[in-house]
Amino acid sequence: MISKEADFFKALFLGNDISSVDLETNPNMAILNISNKCDDIKELIENLVQVNEGKLINKEFDKIELNRFRLTAREYEFAVVCDCIHCLEDADRFIKEIYHSLENSAQIILLSRKENMDLPQMIDILDRNDFRAVNQIDIFDQYHLVMGKKMHMWGNGL
Repeated sequence: MISKEADFFKALFLGNDISSVDLETNPNMAILNISNKCDDIKELIENLVQVNEGKLINKEFDKIELNRFRLTAREYEFAVVCDCIHCLEDADRFIKEIYHSLENSAQIILLSRKENMDLPQMIDILDRNDFRAVNQIDIFDQYHLVMGKKMHMWGNGL
């Protein structure tokens, strides 16, 4: 992975200008990472959490039993879902469970390998599930990235 791509990705979590990425600006961050063989992204997140003495829960998508998929409410500041959505019959149910696991004003980052899913589909699933300020962000050559925010008092964000 190119260093510039990694810096841009890390800045999503830290709210920094890319020209001054200071990795130690969000102490104790809590991140849920659900990954479908996205080891490069997983490594970036692990590094970010370690530097910030945060909490990271990694879940391998192929080991999740979807019928029993449950998460603790309001536990995470960020959820990163990498290359999973295209594999699901009921993506809305999956995203709703993640939604409830996020704190108010938390963010979700959907990544998909470009050959597996297109941007309008990714944006639509976040819009349908009450994420706001949904944006596509062009950082990676091999991944589409869409980011949304859970907003207090909007949709299901109560």
